[in-house]
Amino acid sequence: KNYNIVGVINEALKIPVGFDTDVNGSLLGEITWGCAKGLTDAAYFTIGTGIGAGIMSNGKLIHGMLHPEAGHMLLTPVPGDSYIGKCPYHKNCFEGLASGPAIEARWGIKASDLSLREEVWELESEYIAQALVNIIMVLSPQKIILGGVMHQTQLFSLIRKKVLKRIHGYIVTSELNDIEHYIVPASLNDDQGILGGIKLAVDSLL
Repeated sequence: KNYNIVGVINEALKIPVGFDTDVNGSLLGEITWGCAKGLTDAAYFTIGTGIGAGIMSNGKLIHGMLHPEAGHMLLTPVPGDSYIGKCPYHKNCFEGLASGPAIEARWGIKASDLSLREEVWELESEYIAQALVNIIMVLSPQKIILGGVMHQTQLFSLIRKKVLKRIHGYIVTSELNDIEHYIVPASLNDDQGILGGIKLAVDSLL
């Protein structure tokens, strides 16, 4: 925290340095070479040890006063879910309720060992859908990309259905009418972050 990592690398290697968050890097990889190529507005969520989001608006990665912390947007607990949340700062945030550690703490088993437990993914998809609707309403992305625990591919149909249910016809767009191509898995074989880093390096030379 508060470490001058860019300055240290620049001084040590005497080369231009590009720097951004891991999730912005993953989004940049997808925007440059992947499933979001050619778009100006997109969001990338990684759902794993924590939950983070990379966001591009009007062709630019969002930073603002720091950088987006969409993994800590507050969510409404699903009725019947008694788990208080894993996040030490705000229990009922997206990360606190739906990250990998939250899944393990709630069910007592690692997410990777819960593939066949339908109730696990029904609940997980409720929280992810709730978060995505918030992002759709605020940022209006042209595509939403999900990585991390999303290797549980059964989640996608559940999430898409629940997103449309929550939007309830309020927004009507061609993207939402083709939701299978709107909310999608990462497309670069888990290399999107590395490729985004390469793009940052290229941009630092321009």
